[in-house]
Amino acid sequence: MHFFGILGALIFIIGFASAAYLGIQKIIQLNHGITGHLVTDSPYFYIALTSMIIGAQFFLAGFLGELVSRSSSDRNKYQIDVKTFE
Repeated sequence: MHFFGILGALIFIIGFASAAYLGIQKIIQLNHGITGHLVTDSPYFYIALTSMIIGAQFFLAGFLGELVSRSSSDRNKYQIDVKTFE
């Protein structure tokens, strides 16, 4: 969870920030009366969308890995070594 969770959250945040930047840029253009192209015409939109999806998948993979490792039946079996002291 530590590795995939941090990596997934980082990739998702980068993708979300990129998509937010494109959206804010489009709103600013509309407020100034500039008729620009659609946000979906930019390849950066699809890169941001893909990185958000991949980030969410990494995060969920780490979460599921953590659940599987915690619910293992061998997790609570401990082998105690008995030594005799003379």
